[in-house]
Amino acid sequence: MKLLWTKIMLCMVCACSSLAFANDGVRHGPIELKKETKNQRVKGAIKGYQFVDYALSAKAGQRLNIRLQTTNASAYFNVLPPNSETAVFVGSTSGDQAKLTLAEGGVYTIRVYLMRSAARRNEMARYGLAVKQMRDSSLVSSQDETSFDQMLSLQGIRFHVSVTHQGAVNTLRIVPSGLKLDNSPIVKTIDGTVTGAEVADLNVDGSPELYVYVTSAGSGSYGSVVAYAANHRQSLSEIYLPPVTDNKKWAQGYAGHDEFSVVENTLVQRFPVYKDTDTHTKASGGMRQLQYKLKSGEAVWQLRLDRVETYEMQMAH
Repeated sequence: MKLLWTKIMLCMVCACSSLAFANDGVRHGPIELKKETKNQRVKGAIKGYQFVDYALSAKAGQRLNIRLQTTNASAYFNVLPPNSETAVFVGSTSGDQAKLTLAEGGVYTIRVYLMRSAARRNEMARYGLAVKQMRDSSLVSSQDETSFDQMLSLQGIRFHVSVTHQGAVNTLRIVPSGLKLDNSPIVKTIDGTVTGAEVADLNVDGSPELYVYVTSAGSGSYGSVVAYAANHRQSLSEIYLPPVTDNKKWAQGYAGHDEFSVVENTLVQRFPVYKDTDTHTKASGGMRQLQYKLKSGEAVWQLRLDRVETYEMQMAH
């Protein structure tokens, strides 16, 4: 299946249409990209109530991966189907990446815009928009299936978290946007695979944190967390989570198989408790749950143990 681009047209428009163009002097004619390719990248800028429409001619059944990179965390894109203003993808609720299988053929509109609050402040956003055709699902390799690529956002700050071709040792890449001082990518080697990621504001300071959950290779499947906090919305600092084995009391019966999640204002770590007579495939000591609060330390943020609960196993009858 081949993506045929007949044309991508760029036109800058405004909620006030000709009046706004007359005031700010914006004039753009259509731009035609004649080269037929499976990938297209365009760049642009918007300000205030301006938005940009890209017209994409595509066929039914095509699978597209559309991604937006921008200097302004309030900039998003929507995807509108042919002859409709009802979006099939809404960036303000779904993030900076759309993976779509097109239900019908025709001309789709990819609309880049600023949220109303940013538009009222007459903010500006520079952006890059990448459109790529994905392979048919039957042709996707097992390595592709184990990759992790997710966009998360909270309080106007976004995090693009990605790991490709996950194995025993992988490279985790975190690209923030919306920070006032430093949006530099973070690249970190991890021992294991990424199983999930969440954003939260555990200490309720108006600046979000990112929590990436990692599971080690092997039968133990030991869990760990790679986490960063946005310091006063300026830049990222690492968050330290002490290993379970640092506490001899709560490490009794611990043999991995951790699960992590954000629950209200705590980070929760759960794992089965093994007795001395248990095999590695079956734990009979119940489940232990550790709850952590986010606290500021001398050099880094720290997740400090706040509460521990142990639940007995429910026996089958």
